[in-house]
Amino acid sequence: MRRLPLPDKLQNITVWNTSRCPFRCKYCFVYQLYDVIGEEMDHDTIDALIHFAGHHLSSDGGIWFFGGEPLASFDTLKEIVDKAVANRVAGHFGATTNLYLLDEEKIRWLAARPFNILASMDGTAEIHDRYRVLKDGSPTWERCWKNLKRWIEITGRVPEIRWTIQTADLEVLEKTPEAMKFFIDKGFRTLAMDFVYEVDIDDTILAGVEKMMREISRILDAYYSQGVWIHTMMVRDAFQALNARVRAPYWSRCGLAQGDIGIAPNGKIYPCHRFVSSASDEMLVGDVFKGFNENRVRLIERWMKYPPHSEKPYLCLTCRYKNACHGQCIAMNWDLFGDIHIVPETACRIKDLNVRVFEPLVRKHWNLIAQHMGRRPR
Repeated sequence: MRRLPLPDKLQNITVWNTSRCPFRCKYCFVYQLYDVIGEEMDHDTIDALIHFAGHHLSSDGGIWFFGGEPLASFDTLKEIVDKAVANRVAGHFGATTNLYLLDEEKIRWLAARPFNILASMDGTAEIHDRYRVLKDGSPTWERCWKNLKRWIEITGRVPEIRWTIQTADLEVLEKTPEAMKFFIDKGFRTLAMDFVYEVDIDDTILAGVEKMMREISRILDAYYSQGVWIHTMMVRDAFQALNARVRAPYWSRCGLAQGDIGIAPNGKIYPCHRFVSSASDEMLVGDVFKGFNENRVRLIERWMKYPPHSEKPYLCLTCRYKNACHGQCIAMNWDLFGDIHIVPETACRIKDLNVRVFEPLVRKHWNLIAQHMGRRPR
Protein backbone atom coordinates (compact mmCIF):
# COMPACT_ATOMS: atom_id res chain seq x y z
CA MET A 1 0.00 0.00 0.00
CA ARG A 2 1.28 3.45 -0.91
CA ARG A 3 2.35 5.52 2.09
CA LEU A 4 2.53 9.28 2.25
CA PRO A 5 4.20 11.19 5.07
CA LEU A 6 2.02 13.56 7.04
CA PRO A 7 2.89 17.19 6.36
CA ASP A 8 4.94 18.94 9.03
CA LYS A 9 2.48 21.82 9.09
CA LEU A 10 -1.08 22.54 8.03
CA GLN A 11 -1.71 25.15 5.36
CA ASN A 12 -5.16 26.04 6.64
CA ILE A 13 -7.45 25.58 9.61
CA THR A 14 -11.20 25.90 9.09
CA VAL A 15 -12.94 26.98 12.28
CA TRP A 16 -16.61 26.71 13.15
CA ASN A 17 -16.75 29.60 15.61
CA THR A 18 -20.49 28.97 15.84
CA SER A 19 -23.14 26.58 14.57
CA ARG A 20 -25.82 29.30 14.69
CA CYS A 21 -27.29 30.56 11.42
CA PRO A 22 -30.25 32.81 10.58
CA PHE A 23 -30.87 30.81 7.39
CA ARG A 24 -32.62 27.51 6.82
CA CYS A 25 -31.41 26.68 3.33
CA LYS A 26 -33.46 23.78 2.05
CA TYR A 27 -30.42 21.85 0.80
CA CYS A 28 -28.05 22.52 3.72
CA PHE A 29 -25.90 19.55 4.75
CA VAL A 30 -25.53 20.82 8.33
CA TYR A 31 -28.43 18.65 9.36
CA GLN A 32 -26.75 17.06 12.38
CA LEU A 33 -26.25 20.38 14.17
CA TYR A 34 -29.80 21.71 14.26
CA ASP A 35 -30.23 20.31 17.78
CA VAL A 36 -27.17 22.26 19.00
CA ILE A 37 -27.72 25.32 16.85
CA GLY A 38 -26.80 27.72 19.65
CA GLU A 39 -23.37 26.22 20.27
CA GLU A 40 -20.41 28.54 19.80
CA MET A 41 -16.75 28.53 20.73
CA ASP A 42 -15.95 29.71 24.27
CA HIS A 43 -12.87 31.58 25.49
CA ASP A 44 -11.00 28.51 26.78
CA THR A 45 -11.48 26.71 23.48
CA ILE A 46 -10.32 29.79 21.57
CA ASP A 47 -7.14 29.93 23.66
CA ALA A 48 -6.53 26.23 23.03
CA LEU A 49 -7.17 26.77 19.31
CA ILE A 50 -4.53 29.51 19.15
CA HIS A 51 -2.05 27.30 21.01
CA PHE A 52 -2.81 24.41 18.64
CA ALA A 53 -2.42 26.67 15.59
CA GLY A 54 0.91 27.92 16.91
CA HIS A 55 2.25 24.37 16.81
CA HIS A 56 0.54 22.98 13.71
CA LEU A 57 -0.19 25.83 11.28
CA SER A 58 2.41 26.85 8.72
CA SER A 59 3.91 30.33 9.09
CA ASP A 60 2.20 31.36 5.84
CA GLY A 61 -0.98 29.44 6.65
CA GLY A 62 -4.43 30.84 7.29
CA ILE A 63 -7.55 30.49 9.40
CA TRP A 64 -10.88 30.25 7.62
CA PHE A 65 -14.30 30.53 9.27
CA PHE A 66 -17.28 28.35 8.44
CA GLY A 67 -20.47 27.27 10.14
CA GLY A 68 -23.28 27.89 10.75
CA GLU A 69 -22.90 31.49 9.75
CA PRO A 70 -19.56 32.83 11.08
CA LEU A 71 -20.89 36.38 11.33
CA ALA A 72 -23.69 35.19 13.63
CA SER A 73 -21.05 35.15 16.36
CA PHE A 74 -18.87 38.04 15.28
CA ASP A 75 -17.37 38.56 18.74
CA THR A 76 -15.88 35.05 18.73
CA LEU A 77 -14.56 35.58 15.20
CA LYS A 78 -12.90 38.84 16.26
CA GLU A 79 -11.40 37.24 19.35
CA ILE A 80 -9.88 34.43 17.29
CA VAL A 81 -8.48 36.83 14.68
CA ASP A 82 -7.09 39.25 17.28
CA LYS A 83 -5.42 36.48 19.29
CA ALA A 84 -4.05 34.85 16.15
CA VAL A 85 -2.54 38.15 15.02
CA ALA A 86 -1.15 38.90 18.48
CA ASN A 87 0.48 35.47 18.66
CA ARG A 88 1.56 35.50 15.00
CA VAL A 89 -0.01 32.15 14.23
CA ALA A 90 -1.79 32.99 10.94
CA GLY A 91 -0.92 35.21 8.01
CA HIS A 92 -4.39 35.57 6.55
CA PHE A 93 -8.05 34.93 7.32
CA GLY A 94 -11.36 34.46 5.57
CA ALA A 95 -14.94 33.28 5.94
CA THR A 96 -17.65 31.56 3.97
CA THR A 97 -20.65 33.80 4.58
CA ASN A 98 -24.24 34.06 3.45
CA LEU A 99 -23.77 37.88 3.60
CA TYR A 100 -27.02 38.51 5.50
CA LEU A 101 -25.30 39.88 8.62
CA LEU A 102 -22.47 41.65 6.77
CA ASP A 103 -23.21 45.23 7.82
CA GLU A 104 -20.91 48.23 7.37
CA GLU A 105 -19.37 47.99 10.85
CA LYS A 106 -18.32 44.39 10.26
CA ILE A 107 -17.02 45.17 6.78
CA ARG A 108 -14.79 47.98 8.03
CA TRP A 109 -13.39 45.80 10.81
CA LEU A 110 -12.63 42.96 8.39
CA ALA A 111 -11.28 45.31 5.71
CA ALA A 112 -8.60 46.56 8.10
CA ARG A 113 -7.16 43.03 8.25
CA PRO A 114 -5.95 40.42 5.74
CA PHE A 115 -9.45 38.99 5.52
CA ASN A 116 -11.33 37.68 2.47
CA ILE A 117 -14.81 36.28 2.05
CA LEU A 118 -16.40 33.54 -0.03
CA ALA A 119 -19.90 34.81 -0.79
CA SER A 120 -22.67 32.19 -0.81
CA MET A 121 -25.29 33.27 -3.32
CA ASP A 122 -27.24 31.04 -5.67
CA GLY A 123 -27.78 33.43 -8.56
CA THR A 124 -30.37 36.15 -8.90
CA ALA A 125 -33.39 36.61 -6.66
CA GLU A 126 -35.79 34.32 -8.48
CA ILE A 127 -33.62 31.24 -7.95
CA HIS A 128 -31.66 32.27 -4.85
CA ASP A 129 -34.84 32.87 -2.85
CA ARG A 130 -36.32 29.47 -3.68
CA TYR A 131 -33.90 27.75 -1.31
CA ARG A 132 -31.83 30.30 0.66
CA VAL A 133 -34.42 31.52 3.13
CA LEU A 134 -34.70 32.60 6.76
CA LYS A 135 -36.09 30.37 9.50
CA ASP A 136 -39.60 31.70 8.79
CA GLY A 137 -39.22 31.14 5.06
CA SER A 138 -38.62 34.81 4.19
CA PRO A 139 -36.44 35.63 1.15
CA THR A 140 -32.85 36.82 1.60
CA TRP A 141 -31.47 37.87 -1.80
CA GLU A 142 -32.14 41.60 -1.67
CA ARG A 143 -30.34 42.13 1.62
CA CYS A 144 -27.49 39.79 0.68
CA TRP A 145 -26.96 41.54 -2.66
CA LYS A 146 -26.98 44.94 -0.96
CA ASN A 147 -24.36 43.79 1.56
CA LEU A 148 -22.23 42.22 -1.16
CA LYS A 149 -22.15 45.47 -3.12
CA ARG A 150 -21.27 47.35 0.05
CA TRP A 151 -18.37 44.95 0.71
CA ILE A 152 -16.98 45.67 -2.77
CA GLU A 153 -17.46 49.43 -2.42
CA ILE A 154 -15.65 49.60 0.92
CA THR A 155 -12.90 47.01 0.39
CA GLY A 156 -12.37 47.16 -3.36
CA ARG A 157 -12.27 43.34 -3.29
CA VAL A 158 -14.57 41.35 -5.57
CA PRO A 159 -15.07 38.00 -3.84
CA GLU A 160 -15.57 34.56 -5.27
CA ILE A 161 -19.20 33.46 -5.44
CA ARG A 162 -20.05 30.05 -3.95
CA TRP A 163 -23.11 29.03 -5.95
CA THR A 164 -25.09 25.86 -5.28
CA ILE A 165 -27.19 24.64 -8.23
CA GLN A 166 -30.36 22.77 -7.37
CA THR A 167 -29.90 19.70 -9.52
CA ALA A 168 -33.45 18.37 -9.28
CA ASP A 169 -35.19 21.72 -9.96
CA LEU A 170 -35.74 22.13 -13.70
CA GLU A 171 -36.78 25.77 -13.35
CA VAL A 172 -33.54 26.59 -11.54
CA LEU A 173 -31.55 24.79 -14.23
CA GLU A 174 -33.29 26.80 -16.95
CA LYS A 175 -32.69 30.17 -15.29
CA THR A 176 -29.12 29.60 -14.09
CA PRO A 177 -27.27 30.61 -17.31
CA GLU A 178 -28.79 34.10 -17.44
CA ALA A 179 -28.23 34.49 -13.70
CA MET A 180 -24.57 33.61 -14.28
CA LYS A 181 -24.36 36.22 -17.03
CA PHE A 182 -25.83 38.79 -14.60
CA PHE A 183 -22.95 38.19 -12.17
CA ILE A 184 -20.32 38.25 -14.91
CA ASP A 185 -21.66 41.55 -16.25
CA LYS A 186 -21.46 42.95 -12.71
CA GLY A 187 -17.74 42.22 -12.64
CA PHE A 188 -17.53 38.82 -10.93
CA ARG A 189 -14.88 36.60 -12.45
CA THR A 190 -14.77 33.55 -10.16
CA LEU A 191 -18.01 31.59 -9.90
CA ALA A 192 -17.69 28.40 -7.86
CA MET A 193 -20.89 26.85 -9.23
CA ASP A 194 -21.52 23.26 -8.19
CA PHE A 195 -24.47 20.92 -7.92
CA VAL A 196 -26.39 19.31 -5.10
CA TYR A 197 -25.37 15.68 -5.48
CA GLU A 198 -27.39 14.28 -2.59
CA VAL A 199 -30.45 13.81 -4.82
CA ASP A 200 -31.64 11.09 -7.17
CA ILE A 201 -31.22 11.75 -10.87
CA ASP A 202 -33.24 10.57 -13.88
CA ASP A 203 -33.16 11.18 -17.63
CA THR A 204 -35.38 14.26 -17.37
CA ILE A 205 -33.14 15.94 -14.81
CA LEU A 206 -29.99 14.94 -16.70
CA ALA A 207 -31.45 16.47 -19.87
CA GLY A 208 -32.13 19.68 -17.94
CA VAL A 209 -28.56 19.73 -16.64
CA GLU A 210 -27.22 19.20 -20.15
CA LYS A 211 -29.33 22.03 -21.59
CA MET A 212 -28.10 24.35 -18.84
CA MET A 213 -24.46 23.36 -19.40
CA ARG A 214 -24.70 23.97 -23.15
CA GLU A 215 -26.08 27.45 -22.62
CA ILE A 216 -23.37 28.22 -20.05
CA SER A 217 -20.77 26.99 -22.55
CA ARG A 218 -22.20 29.31 -25.21
CA ILE A 219 -22.07 32.30 -22.83
CA LEU A 220 -18.50 31.54 -21.75
CA ASP A 221 -17.40 31.12 -25.35
CA ALA A 222 -18.43 34.73 -26.03
CA TYR A 223 -16.35 36.02 -23.10
CA TYR A 224 -13.35 33.79 -23.77
CA SER A 225 -13.33 34.91 -27.42
CA GLN A 226 -12.82 38.46 -26.14
CA GLY A 227 -10.00 37.34 -23.83
CA VAL A 228 -12.16 37.75 -20.72
CA TRP A 229 -11.39 34.98 -18.24
CA ILE A 230 -14.24 33.59 -16.14
CA HIS A 231 -13.35 30.79 -13.75
CA THR A 232 -16.01 28.11 -13.30
CA MET A 233 -15.75 24.66 -11.82
CA MET A 234 -17.38 23.20 -14.94
CA VAL A 235 -14.61 24.42 -17.24
CA ARG A 236 -11.97 23.49 -14.65
CA ASP A 237 -13.24 19.91 -14.38
CA ALA A 238 -13.45 19.41 -18.14
CA PHE A 239 -9.95 20.82 -18.64
CA GLN A 240 -8.45 18.62 -15.93
CA ALA A 241 -10.08 15.50 -17.36
CA LEU A 242 -8.95 16.26 -20.92
CA ASN A 243 -5.46 17.23 -19.78
CA ALA A 244 -4.88 13.99 -17.86
CA ARG A 245 -3.50 11.07 -19.88
CA VAL A 246 -3.71 8.70 -16.94
CA ARG A 247 -5.76 8.74 -13.78
CA ALA A 248 -4.64 11.49 -11.42
CA PRO A 249 -3.39 10.44 -7.97
CA TYR A 250 -6.40 10.12 -5.71
CA TRP A 251 -4.60 9.71 -2.40
CA SER A 252 -3.38 13.25 -1.67
CA ARG A 253 -6.46 15.41 -1.33
CA CYS A 254 -8.70 17.46 0.93
CA GLY A 255 -10.80 15.82 3.60
CA LEU A 256 -7.97 13.71 5.05
CA ALA A 257 -6.62 16.09 7.70
CA GLN A 258 -3.51 16.59 5.59
CA GLY A 259 -3.24 20.25 4.55
CA ASP A 260 -6.47 21.40 6.20
CA ILE A 261 -8.72 20.41 9.10
CA GLY A 262 -12.10 21.40 10.47
CA ILE A 263 -12.52 22.45 14.10
CA ALA A 264 -15.94 22.32 15.76
CA PRO A 265 -17.19 24.96 18.24
CA ASN A 266 -16.35 22.56 21.09
CA GLY A 267 -12.76 22.22 19.85
CA LYS A 268 -13.05 18.74 18.33
CA ILE A 269 -10.94 18.25 15.20
CA TYR A 270 -12.29 16.62 12.05
CA PRO A 271 -10.64 15.84 8.68
CA CYS A 272 -12.37 18.80 6.99
CA HIS A 273 -15.02 21.46 7.60
CA ARG A 274 -17.90 19.30 6.34
CA PHE A 275 -17.07 16.37 8.61
CA VAL A 276 -17.82 18.72 11.52
CA SER A 277 -21.49 18.60 10.56
CA SER A 278 -21.42 14.79 10.46
CA ALA A 279 -20.38 14.84 14.14
CA SER A 280 -19.12 11.25 13.82
CA ASP A 281 -16.74 9.98 16.49
CA GLU A 282 -15.39 7.57 13.88
CA MET A 283 -14.12 10.60 11.94
CA LEU A 284 -12.76 12.45 14.96
CA VAL A 285 -9.01 13.06 14.60
CA GLY A 286 -8.33 14.95 17.84
CA ASP A 287 -9.17 18.13 19.73
CA VAL A 288 -7.46 21.47 20.25
CA PHE A 289 -6.70 20.68 23.92
CA LYS A 290 -4.81 17.42 23.34
CA GLY A 291 -3.87 17.66 19.66
CA PHE A 292 -4.22 14.97 16.99
CA ASN A 293 -5.06 11.36 17.81
CA GLU A 294 -4.11 8.14 16.07
CA ASN A 295 -7.26 8.21 13.92
CA ARG A 296 -5.67 10.85 11.67
CA VAL A 297 -3.22 8.28 10.31
CA ARG A 298 -5.83 5.50 10.27
CA LEU A 299 -8.14 7.60 8.11
CA ILE A 300 -5.43 8.22 5.53
CA GLU A 301 -4.48 4.53 5.53
CA ARG A 302 -8.13 3.57 5.05
CA TRP A 303 -8.47 5.94 2.10
CA MET A 304 -5.31 4.72 0.37
CA LYS A 305 -6.24 1.04 0.40
CA TYR A 306 -8.14 1.33 -2.90
CA PRO A 307 -9.43 4.01 -5.30
CA PRO A 308 -12.86 5.61 -4.91
CA HIS A 309 -15.61 4.28 -7.16
CA SER A 310 -19.14 5.05 -8.24
CA GLU A 311 -22.23 3.94 -6.38
CA LYS A 312 -22.88 2.16 -9.69
CA PRO A 313 -19.35 0.80 -10.33
CA TYR A 314 -19.96 0.11 -14.02
CA LEU A 315 -20.16 3.87 -14.60
CA CYS A 316 -16.41 4.10 -13.91
CA LEU A 317 -15.67 2.00 -17.01
CA THR A 318 -16.83 4.66 -19.48
CA CYS A 319 -16.66 7.86 -17.42
CA ARG A 320 -15.01 10.74 -19.31
CA TYR A 321 -14.06 12.36 -16.01
CA LYS A 322 -12.29 9.28 -14.64
CA ASN A 323 -8.71 10.49 -15.12
CA ALA A 324 -9.42 13.61 -13.05
CA CYS A 325 -11.63 11.90 -10.47
CA HIS A 326 -10.41 11.90 -6.89
CA GLY A 327 -13.61 10.64 -5.29
CA GLN A 328 -15.54 13.93 -4.99
CA CYS A 329 -16.33 15.09 -1.45
CA ILE A 330 -15.44 12.22 0.86
CA ALA A 331 -17.49 13.77 3.68
CA MET A 332 -20.51 13.70 1.37
CA ASN A 333 -19.73 10.06 0.56
CA TRP A 334 -19.58 9.32 4.27
CA ASP A 335 -22.88 11.03 5.00
CA LEU A 336 -24.64 9.17 2.21
CA PHE A 337 -23.12 5.70 2.44
CA GLY A 338 -21.01 5.47 5.60
CA ASP A 339 -18.09 4.80 3.23
CA ILE A 340 -15.65 7.48 2.08
CA HIS A 341 -14.91 5.60 -1.17
CA ILE A 342 -18.41 5.43 -2.66
CA VAL A 343 -19.34 8.34 -4.93
CA PRO A 344 -23.07 9.00 -5.50
CA GLU A 345 -24.40 8.11 -8.95
CA THR A 346 -25.68 11.66 -9.43
CA ALA A 347 -22.17 13.08 -9.11
CA CYS A 348 -20.77 10.49 -11.51
CA ARG A 349 -23.33 11.13 -14.22
CA ILE A 350 -23.00 14.91 -13.96
CA LYS A 351 -19.19 14.86 -14.04
CA ASP A 352 -19.21 12.57 -17.10
CA LEU A 353 -21.74 14.84 -18.83
CA ASN A 354 -19.73 17.91 -17.88
CA VAL A 355 -16.68 16.70 -19.80
CA ARG A 356 -18.72 15.81 -22.87
CA VAL A 357 -20.51 19.17 -23.00
CA PHE A 358 -17.54 21.42 -22.28
CA GLU A 359 -14.92 19.56 -24.36
CA PRO A 360 -15.45 21.71 -27.49
CA LEU A 361 -15.17 24.93 -25.46
CA VAL A 362 -12.05 23.75 -23.67
CA ARG A 363 -10.31 22.65 -26.88
CA LYS A 364 -11.20 25.92 -28.63
CA HIS A 365 -9.79 28.06 -25.82
CA TRP A 366 -7.13 25.65 -24.55
CA ASN A 367 -4.29 28.14 -24.23
CA LEU A 368 -6.40 30.72 -22.39
CA ILE A 369 -7.66 28.10 -19.96
CA ALA A 370 -4.23 26.54 -19.49
CA GLN A 371 -2.75 29.94 -18.70
CA HIS A 372 -5.25 30.54 -15.92
CA MET A 373 -5.13 26.98 -14.67
CA GLY A 374 -1.37 27.14 -14.25
CA ARG A 375 -0.66 24.62 -17.02
CA ARG A 376 1.65 24.84 -20.02
CA PRO A 377 -0.15 25.98 -23.20
CA ARG A 378 -0.04 23.77 -26.28
